[in-house]
Amino acid sequence: MHYGSTRRTFLANSALGVLAAGVPLFGQAAKPEAPQSTTPTQTPAPVPPPAKRTPMPRLVPPYDKATINMIGPRPGYTPYIGTMVTMLMGPTRDLTQDQLDYLFDKNANTIGALMLHLAATEVLYQRITFGNENFDKLPADYEAKWGPAMNLGAAGRSTIKGHDLAYYQDAIREAREKTLIEFAKKDDAWFTTALKEPGWGGGPVNNFCLWFHVCEHISHHAGQIDLLIKRLPGAKNDDSAA
Repeated sequence: MHYGSTRRTFLANSALGVLAAGVPLFGQAAKPEAPQSTTPTQTPAPVPPPAKRTPMPRLVPPYDKATINMIGPRPGYTPYIGTMVTMLMGPTRDLTQDQLDYLFDKNANTIGALMLHLAATEVLYQRITFGNENFDKLPADYEAKWGPAMNLGAAGRSTIKGHDLAYYQDAIREAREKTLIEFAKKDDAWFTTALKEPGWGGGPVNNFCLWFHVCEHISHHAGQIDLLIKRLPGAKNDDSAA
């Protein structure tokens, strides 16, 4: 059973792109500006308040400078599961509603829709792995809530719009928090043992493979989102990586 894109062979840590761009992450304060010098005969111009920034979502793990770029076992999880936890990131930027809704052409997906798609994908794999659900088509209750986000296309373009950044961040955060709660209940035997149901291509598959696919799926769409951000109207045109 395979929902989503074909499996990729790379992982991209989108948090690195945020750091390279100088955007403060959740819990990381921006550096204060140096005070301006004045002369006795001059009255300093009033300093405008800093632009309000939407905090980055508390994804996984909660931002910690000492561990954000460390892949490996994590306290509270068995070794293999903890390592997967450190690899499950998520794309996020400080975007306006217009930017989140911007549609490049009639066949494109918006940045907002792609972010909601990642939440939908994570919820789907929760049901497959934690809920032991096996289905040939999406269940009706899942389709009702997540169908446009999972399938994207025309349904996504017509319904996923008009939301601010927090809406998409909260959807990703809610899905990730459930993933962490469920992972903490499991062990590496559950993670690595072949499942009864055949995997892609008919061979054996385990939960490790399924969640690594979620990780790859995030990386795949994070690349799409970075590309769309660089093409947004008014975006800075430079040669730096996203």
